[in-house]
Parts: sequence; C-alpha cells; structure tokens
Amino acid sequence: MIRPTNMDEDILVVPRHLLLPNSVHGFTVSGVQEYRSRVLTYGEFRLRSEMEHDPSMKQIIPYLIVRYDSKVFAFQRSAEGGETRLHGKFSVGVGGHINRADVEGAVDVVDAGLRRELLEELVIRGAWKPRLVGAINDDSIPVGRVHFGLVHVIDLESPAVEVREVQSLSGGLVDRAQLLQLRDRMETWSQFIFAAADPLAL
Repeated sequence: MIRPTNMDEDILVVPRHLLLPNSVHGFTVSGVQEYRSRVLTYGEFRLRSEMEHDPSMKQIIPYLIVRYDSKVFAFQRSAEGGETRLHGKFSVGVGGHINRADVEGAVDVVDAGLRRELLEELVIRGAWKPRLVGAINDDSIPVGRVHFGLVHVIDLESPAVEVREVQSLSGGLVDRAQLLQLRDRMETWSQFIFAAADPLAL
C-alpha cells in the first residue's frame, strides 16, 4: 500500500541500471543490503511528476510491515485515501515516497524516510525497531516499472498502535488465521510477499 503524495514534490530515485544490474521480480530477501547501499550511493532527488512515466528511474519506497509478537498490522485504505487503485484493498505493509523536504540533512535518507512514513501513518505508544528484510520489484505493469520497495519489519514492544489518519486508513493487529482470511483481498505488493514468505516469520 503506497501512500499517495504530491506530484510537485522532489522524491528519492535511483537510475534503474545502477539499482538493478540483474532482473528481479516480486519479493526477494536476496541482496537486500546491496540494494540499500546502492540507494544511498546513487540516490538523487527529482520532481515526482517527471518520474511517474520514466522507467529508467526507480522511485524508492520504504514498505513497512508492523508486527507485535505473533500479530501483524493489517491496513485498509478507504475511498478517502486518494489512491483509487488501493480503495478497499488490504495490505500487510504501508509505504510512501521519500520526500526531500522530509529527510533534508539526514545522513541516512532511507532510515529517515521510513521513520517519517511510519509516524505519519500510525500512532505508536512504545518503542519500535526497524529491520530490513527484503525488496520488491514488479516490471510487469507501468506503475511497477517506476517503483522499487525496500521492505522493513517494524517490531513493536507494545501492542498500543493505531491508525493516525482515520479518515483515509483503517486497520489493526491480526493473528495468522485472520491474516490468511484477508490474503485474497490484498494489494499486489502484499501478494508478492505472501507468495514468497510468511509475513510473520520474516
């Protein structure tokens, strides 16, 4: 579930040939630290409106799976969410573009971007820790050809977590059985993760 953003913002992108020397499809746990390193080395900020239809550049999306104990936070985007292709769909993660204004001056723009995204979407009462677990790429459709996901698990120390923007998003912690019931109603990136791994075991 990618959070909609302003087309006039500067977002983090990486030239495709520098990020993906080899073809990748779906969710993978292989080489994730190398992908992250390439993002930090070759990333640059460009106007999003110019990047939306440029498959030579990959827009970097921190995609966050929020977990507590044996439960994962299941998200659902409402009709007020802005991104029409996601309306009503469930997701095991939430993500957004890394905006220059949000990470200006940060040593690690990926870490700064994911923290901004997480706290913009959720109210978390307690400590949490991010962990890079995989990457997502889908060149089979136009929107996928211009995006690249860095998948992180966010481990919570407390189950006290809730949606911040309740007018556009809903959700809560669910167990494995509940999650499996939602699987067929999930958006593409979540389906990729399910096809390759157990979201509760990453």
